[in-house]
Amino acid sequence: MDDDPSISSLLDALISRMGFDTETTLSSRDAAEKLKTNRYDVLVTDLMMPGFNGLQLAEMALKRDPELMVIVITGHASLESGLAALRLGVYDYILKPFTLEKVEHTVLGALEKKTLKTENQSLKKELSGKKEKWEIIGKSDGIERVFNTIRKAAPTQTTILITGESGTGKELVAKAIHRYSDRSSHPFISVNCGAIPENLLESDLFGHKRGAFTDAKSDHVGRFVQANHGTLFLDEIGIMPTNLQVKLLRAIQEREVRPLGASRAQNVNVRIVAASNADLRSMIKTGEFREDLYYRLNVIPIQLPPLRDRKVDIPLLIEHFIAKHGPSLNASQMHFSEKAVAAMQAYHWPGNIRQLENVVECCLALSPGGNTIDVHDLPPEISGQTGIEQPRIDLGPEGLHLEKAVANFEKELIQKALEASKGVKTRAAKLLNLKRTTLIEKMKRYEMMDDANKPRA
Repeated sequence: MDDDPSISSLLDALISRMGFDTETTLSSRDAAEKLKTNRYDVLVTDLMMPGFNGLQLAEMALKRDPELMVIVITGHASLESGLAALRLGVYDYILKPFTLEKVEHTVLGALEKKTLKTENQSLKKELSGKKEKWEIIGKSDGIERVFNTIRKAAPTQTTILITGESGTGKELVAKAIHRYSDRSSHPFISVNCGAIPENLLESDLFGHKRGAFTDAKSDHVGRFVQANHGTLFLDEIGIMPTNLQVKLLRAIQEREVRPLGASRAQNVNVRIVAASNADLRSMIKTGEFREDLYYRLNVIPIQLPPLRDRKVDIPLLIEHFIAKHGPSLNASQMHFSEKAVAAMQAYHWPGNIRQLENVVECCLALSPGGNTIDVHDLPPEISGQTGIEQPRIDLGPEGLHLEKAVANFEKELIQKALEASKGVKTRAAKLLNLKRTTLIEKMKRYEMMDDANKPRA
């Protein structure tokens, strides 16, 4: 907040370059309105200006948010205004004319003090004797080892590599590490390196300046800067192209990034948590992953066990997913029979927890009368029952047309799934372990879209 446009623009450019999101205004009344409706970490305000002066603005702001760090800039310093500022709780004074280094040092100091004032959540829970509220469900030995590692690793600033099969909950672990760290009041930014096209990933991570490439019509703040003072979660790190691995290694080592098209690098304070379902050691041998980056990431390793190795957790997970999905499906009172749970514990779960959640949701959506889901209500691959009479295969003296026979059987399976789901294609697709779009394509091929069942969405 400064009524001098040149100073306002200068401060905006400087603090933005430091990696922070900024809002500026030339009006103290507009500033007061912004402070009423938004939460900020730092307020930088001029002292003498029309309307409210800087101390009046600071007083109003600190009443609403005592954690706000206020920095006053003035060319009219006096003992009286200095004492008034101290009484209000203003963090610091900056005298005009000022240097950019002074502003940068003061802003960073204010943020550091704010961070130190924010209590470490995990430590607070531990000292108060309250049980941690994990989103990760389980009591098996394997998952307890994960809990213990999170407790020890979260308060540190060390880089962490989470490995495990797809669907084991790697992002949940990353979020738990962030939640119980002293960075929890700052952003948690997640990037799926496998979901972003290679030609866009560098810009997404490091940002770009306007005109850096053909479609760069404006500046873009990269994920590193967005996560400043927080946690950057890099999922599927093994898919990252090798040329970007070099730049990622430099960003981690130097704690700075250079947006595409920028003339200078930008300092960042980010904790890296990476994850992979691939065997990175094997990828190092084939040259697909850099060994130096692997050791930079794998300072604290966390290996997530697959669901098949933690079957004792399956009943707890089932209850968790009933509580999660039951209310929206009017199935909160449903439960799985002992035989159903035993069948689910005997299954090998290639899709891990993600697959288990889908199965529980599907069973709740298609729940039979009563409150119990039994073995025959489970998908065939889990219950061991196809639920469909197997066709008698008779080649006959002249044989048969294989493709036509397979097509007829497939059509019969789709028909039965539609009947079981009362024509709802999404539910039928789940019963058949197909994507909804794949099911629709097959229905069109077999001219089933106008069937008597009138399939719905």
